[in-house]
Amino acid sequence: MNRKQRHAAAKSGNPEALVALAHILATEGKTDEAAKRYRQALSIKPGLANAHNDLANLLQAEGRFDEAIAHYQKAIEIRPQEPVYYNNLGNVAAERGLLEEAIRIYCKAIALRSNYAEAHYNLARALVDFGQVEDGITHYQRALELKPQYISARIALGHVLADQGRLVEALDHAEIASRSSHESSFPLYHYGVLLARCGCADAAKICFETCLERDPEDRNGVGLLLAGLGYMPMPERASSVQLDEYYARRANFWDQKAASGERVGYRGADLVSSMLDRLTQETAGLDIIDAGCGTGLVGILVAGKARQLIGVDASSAMLEMAKKRSVYHRLHQGDLIAFLSGHSASFDALTCAATLIHFGDLRPAFEAAAASLRDFGLFIFTLFPNEDDDDAVAAGTFDGYAQGGCFRHGRNYVARLAEMTGFKVEALDLDIHEYARGKPRMGLIVALRRLGRPDKQASAA
Repeated sequence: MNRKQRHAAAKSGNPEALVALAHILATEGKTDEAAKRYRQALSIKPGLANAHNDLANLLQAEGRFDEAIAHYQKAIEIRPQEPVYYNNLGNVAAERGLLEEAIRIYCKAIALRSNYAEAHYNLARALVDFGQVEDGITHYQRALELKPQYISARIALGHVLADQGRLVEALDHAEIASRSSHESSFPLYHYGVLLARCGCADAAKICFETCLERDPEDRNGVGLLLAGLGYMPMPERASSVQLDEYYARRANFWDQKAASGERVGYRGADLVSSMLDRLTQETAGLDIIDAGCGTGLVGILVAGKARQLIGVDASSAMLEMAKKRSVYHRLHQGDLIAFLSGHSASFDALTCAATLIHFGDLRPAFEAAAASLRDFGLFIFTLFPNEDDDDAVAAGTFDGYAQGGCFRHGRNYVARLAEMTGFKVEALDLDIHEYARGKPRMGLIVALRRLGRPDKQASAA
């Protein structure tokens, strides 16, 4: 469709022509203009089910989930026997962390079309994330029976098999997938992770280096993966670009993850707030800084102890969600180390749930925390334990930790660094931090107390 034809379509008032124009605009990446034309078409002819579906796809990609759901539901209302609409609606539920709802919707899509490979694949992912792994494997296998060249499904199945220690089978799927590696859409990053998990470090290295060449900003945090394989020095932190995108995508369902129940829930906020309760008992009126506050899950739990509660986070999307809670006296977007360093002796307690997991070298964070706390103030945070070397820092394991930009820290490393930076260890406990694919992931819950600073006379002497 040339410019003249596009102009004519936009002016025609013909809804089908407007939908065709919107589709072209969407494929060109002109999503705002495409959405405008879909809406124009629907204002003329509201019964265009495909227009509702396609508009919902654009809205979902922008994170406008409620609007997307409304349009998917409208498409289903118009054409209730169309499985594609159910599959797409299930994708929104899954993206928001509503796994049981997503599973139900995907099953409806499959009931309408039993040979719908994409719905089997999406159902498999949701089942695995919900902890129903064997059922998930069954649906991955069904997707591959229907579509043997379904590379995303094959690599995903390989990861699930690797989770179960079935590395030979996982490697078989990796080998089959490699036959399509020449295709432009080949998921090289996920393939590289699968190779790493199967013990093929050199082959994984080649994949990751190619990923870095294609994406120098490192949106997937490949540098940490290469460090985990021993091919690069350990970075001080996870890629900021990776974390920005990671938490922007998850801001809308982070709370849902925490409220999902025992099998899939996140518990970091509860662990931090419980530790604060344990060490402060009935104390109230504290000045608390919640560093890496996210959507405010810790803030809700500790607000009753706070005279002043301040939240700081690097993610604007997370802070927007935290703002809606109305529990923080002030929210600040920025780097937590810079913020803490600029507020000397200002707080009685510093909470930090699932944030320092993205820092390799913890010394700058400990020093900033020590500077910001008053004498005998508390620094409470969570980490993932380094079970391989209690004295060291390591990249996260390749079963999800490293891909999420996470590090592992040894207990002795934490205790030694605490002493070096003016803290006393009050607690260094191991507990379930969260559930992934129905299995518990352990975390370290650390409580440090700021030692008293020497008085001025002692300093002068």
